[in-house]
Amino acid sequence: MNGRSAENNLTFRTQPSNHPQLSLIKPHLLNLSGSGSRLNGIIIERNLEQPHADIDSAAVKAAKHLIVVHARHPASLEWSVDGRRKAAMFSEGDAIINPVGLFVAPRWNAKVELLLLAINPTFINQIAEEMDRPGRVELIPHFQFRDELLQQLLRSLNAEFEQDLPPDPMYVESLTHTLIAHLIKKYSVAGLKQSNEKYGLSPRKLALVKNYINDHLGETLSLEAIAKVAEISPSHFIAMFKQSIGLTPHQYVIAQRIEKAKTLLTQSSLPISDIARQTGFADQSHLTRLLRRYTGLTPKILRDK
Repeated sequence: MNGRSAENNLTFRTQPSNHPQLSLIKPHLLNLSGSGSRLNGIIIERNLEQPHADIDSAAVKAAKHLIVVHARHPASLEWSVDGRRKAAMFSEGDAIINPVGLFVAPRWNAKVELLLLAINPTFINQIAEEMDRPGRVELIPHFQFRDELLQQLLRSLNAEFEQDLPPDPMYVESLTHTLIAHLIKKYSVAGLKQSNEKYGLSPRKLALVKNYINDHLGETLSLEAIAKVAEISPSHFIAMFKQSIGLTPHQYVIAQRIEKAKTLLTQSSLPISDIARQTGFADQSHLTRLLRRYTGLTPKILRDK
């Protein structure tokens, strides 16, 4: 395998100045936050849905794979799935998987807050191919189930688009690949076969990856570019890198940026804003926030020690 498919990695587009008030996934929903159209292959959103008077009025044949996680107060859902009616009481964390092509018509008995992830079928098929599972991915419909990892990944992904700072491209890529790999392994018709992920990276490839990261700390690092150094796909790379050193690629990059910033703060007189830029942080505030989170210290305290 290699990280050959440049067309399937996530890319960030410029967000329009007038952020849409309606959902891009389901236009009748009120959009609270999310990626908008900034990502290729997926859309993540946090939305409000009003109760429907007529269950058939919102009937839609899904054009994309749709993952729904109930995000707030309990509410009753009645839905029609390919003409079959069901009903259940949903609590925070309860989830639904609506695969592409499924004819669904939901009706809530109260206003609800939902986390929605829409996945382009081509994108999930490309990720599956990278993971040695070529062919069309068929997700299995699931209704009112709980999956703590899935919920955490969706919340973390959406949170990247709710903060003041721009989303971290590498972190978004890592979350997305991990999330989609989880869906394929656990909720597709055919789970993935055993791969070499459990063995980790060879010492040579691990050294190459570490050197590449450290040589490019001041730049916007891409998961696709780092995986290409190891000559494997991003989806394999995430698991194999963590198997090798116990950290995800994003965690390792943050740790190295903090260590380099600490060195520059204690061994140079460079302005803190310059150090932030040289170590890959968005700005001085971003450096201060992460330094405090991981060390308990601020740049000024470190410099004055």
